[in-house]
Parts: sequence; structure tokens; C-alpha cells
Amino acid sequence: MSKKGGSNHFVRMRASKDIGVVGRKKIKWLLAPEPGTHKKAESISTGVLLRDVLGRASSIHEVKRILHTGGLLVDGKKVTETRFPIGVMDIISEPAEKKVYRMSLDSARLVPKEVKGEAATRKYLKVTGKNTNKGGKIVIAFHDGRNQFGDKHISTGDTCVFSIPDFKLVSHIKLAPGVLCLVMKGKHMGEVAKLEKIIERPGSHDTEAHLTGAAGEFITVRKYLFAVDGNY
Repeated sequence: MSKKGGSNHFVRMRASKDIGVVGRKKIKWLLAPEPGTHKKAESISTGVLLRDVLGRASSIHEVKRILHTGGLLVDGKKVTETRFPIGVMDIISEPAEKKVYRMSLDSARLVPKEVKGEAATRKYLKVTGKNTNKGGKIVIAFHDGRNQFGDKHISTGDTCVFSIPDFKLVSHIKLAPGVLCLVMKGKHMGEVAKLEKIIERPGSHDTEAHLTGAAGEFITVRKYLFAVDGNY
């Protein structure tokens, strides 16, 4: 019989550079994230985060011990699976270390960025879709797979900021000129820049955006932008 389902591991050398994998030439296998809140190619597993990125463990056995003692929280909730997917904007808490991180981008790498104060209790969610259910209510889809009821004022491409762990809507960031944006893909991936204007292109061409960042002005594709605020 043929094997069904995805593998628990994949070759480390072939892993996307976007996920910040270390030890590509020293260790053959990488613990793959399970299907869940983030796409496999855009996330890392809790095992990889604790062992290879944060250096809190030297083996998956040690990772399991940390997880089962409540040593890692994702968006305020205890995680016990070594393959739980961790992706951009997830809030990672280490109670024993008294540290909180937001998963962010450093160039083309997914990395934990330490945050404190109010920023440590805020989760950014990009709106990736909207539809109306049979009851006439608007359902909003977010980049991490969540769905929630919303209203007509929230558009695809905007960002909703929620408090954690209760997940109450705190603010709404419109993807519009003047807002700060994290560039998620392309040549300027990982940069935070100010959106100057939206550039509509004719035909089937992607809508573009003109931004100003630390290195100057540049143009990228609008759908690559993740609107943020001053707390990011």
C-alpha cells in the first residue's frame, strides 16, 4: 500500500530560505510543521523553533518536555505538539524565560522578534478574504486561517489587531497611503516602509504600491504588503 499523508520530516537543505533554518549542511532532516494555521512553506514547527532557533533544547525529547510543562504559548495558548506550525505575526511566549516574541521577517527569514509591554499582547491579522454567509453576516478570513464575523468597513488587505489571549478586536488598520507596511515577499521582503500611494495597473497586471523606507523609495506589489502600526 502507498503511504498516505505528509511526512513528519523533510530535507533541511531543500527547506525554503524564508523560514530561517540553521545547520543546513550539518543535519540532514528537519521536523516539518503539521497542516494547520499557516502554510508549510511559510512556517516552522515548534520543535525547530525551540531547538534550532531559540536554542532552548538540544533534542526533540527536550522540546517535548518543555511543551508538556507549559513552556511555550502561542497567541496566549499552551502548545503541546512538536510539529505545531509557527508563522509570521504569531505571538510566542516563554513563561519560564519571561520573554515574548512576535514572529517577524528579517530580510527573507522568519525570525522571533522580542516585544514588551502592550506590543506583547497584540496580534496582527491580515484580511485575506471576505464573504457573506447564509444569514447575511460578513465573514472575514485572515492570513493564519482564522475566520471571524466583521463588517463592511473592513476590506481585503487591511489588518485587524486583536488582544491576546482573549482575541478581542482592538483596532483596524486600513491599507491606505500613510500607513506603515511590512513587505512580505519580493526584493524588499522584510522591510518596514511607509505606503505613499497605490498604483493601479491595466489589464491583468497586479496592483502595485509606492513606498518609502530606510533605503529610499521603491515599488512593490500591493498584495505583498502587511499593514502595521507604531507598536510593531
